[in-house]
Amino acid sequence: MQRFIQFLVLAGALILLGLPSQAQQKKEVVPMYGGTIIDGYDFANDRGPKGSIAFDSEKSVFSGTYTGMKMPKGRRAIFAWLHDTVNQKSEYLGPVGWLKVQTGGKTKGRFDIPVPAKYKNGDFGSYEIIGFSSEKTNYLKGGTEVVEQPSEPSGSGIQKSLKPAYYLFAALPGADTELHYCGHGQDFFFAHADGLNKQTCYD
Repeated sequence: MQRFIQFLVLAGALILLGLPSQAQQKKEVVPMYGGTIIDGYDFANDRGPKGSIAFDSEKSVFSGTYTGMKMPKGRRAIFAWLHDTVNQKSEYLGPVGWLKVQTGGKTKGRFDIPVPAKYKNGDFGSYEIIGFSSEKTNYLKGGTEVVEQPSEPSGSGIQKSLKPAYYLFAALPGADTELHYCGHGQDFFFAHADGLNKQTCYD
C-alpha cells in the first residue's frame, strides 16, 4: 500500500512537471528581426539586429532583449507601433526610450513597453506585428519623456519612401501571420497568406 501511494505521488509530480506553469502560459517568447537598409547600417557588411520579445498579459507589458543595434548620431528616439500588414495601417503604442546601441555578442540591450489598457488581454485585433521606429533624438527628453510624438513610423533617412521602416519587429502573440524572406540582405516581412500582394519588406 505504501509503495502504491509513493507511486501515485511520483506520477502526480511528473504530470505537474510536464505541464507549463501559469507564467509560461501567459508569456510567449518570439524572435525579433531587423534589417540593414536603414540608417546606421552598411548593407554590404552589417547584419541586422535581432532579439526576442514576450508579452506579459498579467502586467500588460512587452519585454525583451536584442543585439546588433546600430544607429547614427541624432537618431536614437525609439517608438513602438502595432502594424497590420494586410491593411497597411499602424497604431502608436508609446516610447521605448533610447536603446542601448553597439550591442553584439554577449552585450545585450533590454526594453520594457507598457501596453494600453484596451490591449491588456492580449487581443490585438487585426494587428500582426510590433515594430520599433527610430526618430530624431530630440523627440525624447532624457530618453523617456516624449517631447514630440511621431505621426507614423517614419521611413529611414536613406530610404525615405520606405514606410514603415522598423529597426526591430516581431509577430504579436496569436497573430495569424507568417514570416517570409524578402530575398536580399537580412530582410524579412510578415503577412497573411491572402495579403502577400500588400506586403512590406521591413528593412
